[in-house]
Amino acid sequence: MKAIIFDAFGTLFKVTDGGSARTIRNYITAAGFSVEEAAFLEEWKAYYKKHTSGEVEFKTEREIFIARIQMFYDRYGVSRSAEEDADALLAGAFEREAYPEVKTVLAGLMERYQVFIGSNTDNGVLESVMQKNGVRVHKVYTSEDLRCYKPNPKFFEQILKENGLTAEEVLFVGDSITDDVLGPKAVGMKTVWVDRKGIGGGVGQDWTVTELSELWEVIR
Repeated sequence: MKAIIFDAFGTLFKVTDGGSARTIRNYITAAGFSVEEAAFLEEWKAYYKKHTSGEVEFKTEREIFIARIQMFYDRYGVSRSAEEDADALLAGAFEREAYPEVKTVLAGLMERYQVFIGSNTDNGVLESVMQKNGVRVHKVYTSEDLRCYKPNPKFFEQILKENGLTAEEVLFVGDSITDDVLGPKAVGMKTVWVDRKGIGGGVGQDWTVTELSELWEVIR
């Protein structure tokens, strides 16, 4: 093994689930409209999936976020600025904190391997969060850089090509079953599923860890 690629959010940095979607739904209901929460959240996720799957022209995460909010505002006739609301909610992303073990684990791995980040995110967000937390790796790859999103094979293949690596020489580490296990496995990489919630079970991963310091047992 020559390189390890880490997902960023949910793997290296803490995230919250569904907060932005619920905030936008609250803005709509505050304007006097009834919106069933489960159906709203499902459509919110489906819109993101469609626009990150390669089915439509590439947009950055911020552009997708604004367009998704605008779609709902137009549907219900809500007189708010989708762009301003998107940026206000995205501001929280810049403040995400690293998990406690991250800096120590990355520093140790960088002495032995090429260590990269491969994340579905915009450059500015990830750069800011890394700087805030003092997190360093050898190279960073984002969906904005690569113009595609995990689990698209092109995402992983571009990283391999740029670094002269074969898939068999790379370990991918992440918390998303679809993006960080099934995606890299499809191009031949070994995978580690970061199961921080302790869900358990087999999802196609080669190994499972509940936090990153357990990686030393995987790669010894």
